[in-house]
Amino acid sequence: MKKKFLLLATCLLFTAPLISGCNQGGTSSSETTKVESPYQIKITAIGNTTIRVSQTLQLRSSVTGTTQKDVSWSSSDETLATVSDKGLVTALKAGEVEIKATLDIDVNCVETIKIKIEAAEMPTNLEIKGYDNLTQWVGESISLSVEVTPSDASNLVDYSSSNENIATVSNVGLVTFLDSGNVTITATSKEDSNVKASVTFNVKNGVFRSEVGSPYWNLEHQADDENAYIEIDDQTPAGYHSAYFSHVLGTKYYAEATFKITKQLSTWVWQGVGIGSGLSETDTRYYLFSPRVENQGNNYNKTIVKDLPNETWPAITSRSQVWGENDLDYIDWQTSTIKLGMIRNGNEHYWLINDRVMWYDNSTKYEDIPTMPIICAIDVAAKVTDYKVITNSDEIDSMLQEDEYQKSFFPANTDNCTYTNDSNFTFNTINTLSKDHKVRSIGDKAKLIGNFEVNFDVSDLVFNGAHTNGFTGMTCNFSRYDSADTVESFMVGKSIVQDHDNIVSRFASWNYVLSMDDPSAVMSYLETSATAFENPSETHHIKITRTINNNQSTFQMWVDDNECNFDVKSTQYVTMNSRYTGAYLIWVGGEYTSGAISNFTFSSTLAQ
Repeated sequence: MKKKFLLLATCLLFTAPLISGCNQGGTSSSETTKVESPYQIKITAIGNTTIRVSQTLQLRSSVTGTTQKDVSWSSSDETLATVSDKGLVTALKAGEVEIKATLDIDVNCVETIKIKIEAAEMPTNLEIKGYDNLTQWVGESISLSVEVTPSDASNLVDYSSSNENIATVSNVGLVTFLDSGNVTITATSKEDSNVKASVTFNVKNGVFRSEVGSPYWNLEHQADDENAYIEIDDQTPAGYHSAYFSHVLGTKYYAEATFKITKQLSTWVWQGVGIGSGLSETDTRYYLFSPRVENQGNNYNKTIVKDLPNETWPAITSRSQVWGENDLDYIDWQTSTIKLGMIRNGNEHYWLINDRVMWYDNSTKYEDIPTMPIICAIDVAAKVTDYKVITNSDEIDSMLQEDEYQKSFFPANTDNCTYTNDSNFTFNTINTLSKDHKVRSIGDKAKLIGNFEVNFDVSDLVFNGAHTNGFTGMTCNFSRYDSADTVESFMVGKSIVQDHDNIVSRFASWNYVLSMDDPSAVMSYLETSATAFENPSETHHIKITRTINNNQSTFQMWVDDNECNFDVKSTQYVTMNSRYTGAYLIWVGGEYTSGAISNFTFSSTLAQ
């Protein structure tokens, strides 16, 4: 397209305000020509172009000839009126001002509009708005505004702070609280310095942030000198309600709080109180203690790790469910308090109840991403006390060296399982399924990846001779990390599949939701026809390995250094191979069998 060249004299013939053309942007001379843009801007005022001082007028631009429609706004006199990058004009003083829009992709394409500004009535009174509490918190901000009398008077004011070390205030009323103490913010009319208003704030160092998280938490007493607390009452709508610890954003910290659940607000199974870390209300991972719910067939206290958003039920949520185990059912939440704690150490997260490590997660969900510690309440009313955060790296490292953080397993039921340490535990009953008579990995603590090897000794085995519904024996079990209901188990004991009473070895893949007693639970199995060992009271060594080649897992098992030949099969097609090459979590149990486990070790490496 050829550019058109018009004489400047020709342009001067058009004296009416332009509403849809583009003005010149070039040099000035009697011989200078004007460059016309191939684009056009039109300015529309949303309202009357005559306004009073302190009023605003929104301008809109429409651009034709291009899809790139961004414009830059400017004022011919900013003492009369300013204009924002969104086209909002604010009148400051009586007079006439020209507002210009310039097309960003072509400075030759401009348009202007004239705004007439009339004097406003003088204010007789000011009132400061924009706050709901005279107690404010260090590190937070609020936006103040003024209400004038009469209502159509100028509301232009100058803001000031009595102590800028405690709080600063911008020319538009944004107050930022910097330190504890009392501070007075004053608004003085630009039209009459005798007309002013003030508000005095008591600024405190808060433990929790008031501007983030659920508004239903009462934080008023969070920094009291004695008996400080926060609470969420029984008038709170059901749902997820979080409170964020203040001044903490990092990859390493310890947080704790003590909860008293005062009322259950629904009969949903996963109500409760929790602690966790995250970035926002829609990006959080938290550990939840959930009390038993009456009239729901739910007779257990339980815990779980959940993510927000929680529209789905991810793998971590499935594998982290603990129902009544690890002494959870001994917690009397109705009459006592519950202390929840959490350490974030990079990708590691430890969750504690009453100073006991209950779950451990090691994932890349927040790898190298600083997060904020939080607490939450879901469908319960609760009072929270004794909260604190530790960010000192040396102090956290010292905590992680304590024995409590070295454990890899917890006992499902301390009444029938004695857990001394990771290497030694005993099973004390012959009347229980292994899924209820076990030690279990504390989250990712006993996690196996890639090629792995597990070694342990068994001794003092006693089998329940009256159990004839399935396999009876000691079990070493691997729950699939990404689909926790599928388990691969290695066992030594007695089988109903074979017509002898010898002790044999077994490998089975089965559904954890069911039990080994259920014929439909076992998807496949292999057993040795040869006797694994003769004397169950003596000590026998078990070794289990997995090797991955060509995206296929191959398992092997040894008993007393003799590799097991699994020649008894559920079908002729069953092998010691699996297409599942993902991670596992370990648990060990006695299937209607008592006995001792010693020298338990495990190791794994990423497959080559």
